[in-house]
Amino acid sequence: TNRNTHFMTWNLLHLARMLKDAGGIPAHGNRRSEWDAGCSREQANPEHR
Repeated sequence: TNRNTHFMTWNLLHLARMLKDAGGIPAHGNRRSEWDAGCSREQANPEHR
């Protein structure tokens, strides 16, 4: 409906503005260098033995 489209558009525009002001989506957990170093959930963590 027009009402739902209006609310969705308003929310998306304001979400885009918040992301722009914050400098984008943070890369936490999405850094290739950390994955190459073995910092992923699938790998065993030696601190939890």
